[in-house]
This record gives sequence, structure tokens and C-alpha cells, in this order.
Amino acid sequence: MRDLLNRRDFLVTGSAGMAALSGLQLFSFPLSVNAQGNRSSALPRGTYVRADAGMDLLFLAGATALDLYHLHPHVAHEVIMPEDIVGQTHMVMRNLKEVLDDQGLTWQNVVKLNRYQKDLSESAAIEEVMAEYFGYWDWWPAMTTMQIRNLSSEPARLEIDIVAAIPRGT
Repeated sequence: MRDLLNRRDFLVTGSAGMAALSGLQLFSFPLSVNAQGNRSSALPRGTYVRADAGMDLLFLAGATALDLYHLHPHVAHEVIMPEDIVGQTHMVMRNLKEVLDDQGLTWQNVVKLNRYQKDLSESAAIEEVMAEYFGYWDWWPAMTTMQIRNLSSEPARLEIDIVAAIPRGT
């Protein structure tokens, strides 16, 4: 088994002097499961991810259900999105996947995710959709969820930003 670097140690130490620690690997806590063997958002998960020190990081600013490339300031004819949170979550995840695909990355490269929601009661529905992308048993990044009053456009109910680890040489 290869040595693992604690993400906190990596963040505290920074990249200086870390080149000697190449060959480390990413890992995440396994998803929690309920008595029926299903992933459950009601059960606690790990709050950190260990990250490979031989990597670069991709920081992706928040994406909503709007098309990834749209005009700023927003124009009314572009502000079209599903009303329901399931549809909006699928569109947000599609936007994130577009960037990951462009960079040759997968969902397993995502080590941190921030979720901004207008309504925390929609968390279970959002996580069910996210699980379709991250996989029920494969990977779940460190995640922070925040309830906020407004997003960048009125109909938006969810915004997600991510940090992805890019193995060197990718």
C-alpha cells in the first residue's frame, strides 16, 4: 500500500518541499449506508479528504443551472432553468462535468465541494442526484453546505463550486 498524505498536513505545509512525497494517492471515506445497504444522507460521512501531494489543483467557481457560458450581467432570455431542484441539480452537475471532461478529469478528482442552497430541506433530493454522478460506492468529496438567501439569478436554487486534484502529468 502506498503512503497517504493527510490533506490537513498538505494544506498546512503547502507545496514547498512536497515534491519528494510524489506517488501518494487520493482517498475518501466510504459512504455511509443505512440498514438496507443504501447510501444515506442522514448518516455522517468523513469531513476531510486526503490529497496526493504530486498534483495540481483546479478551482472551479460556482455553477448554477444556467448554461455554463452566459452573458454578464444576466439577460432575461438566458435565465432559463428547471423549476424543480432535481432538474436544477442535474444541470449544475452537467456544467461541472463539462469542465472536468475538458480537463481530462473525473468525479473522483473532486476533493472539495461547496454547496449553496436557498432551502436546506432540499438537501436529500440534491444528494440523491449528486450520488448519480459521484457513484453510490465509489467516491464522495469533502463537502460544505450553506443556506443562502439569494443566488446570482432569481430562479436559481442551487450553486456548487469545486476543487479538483489533477495528478501531475495529466
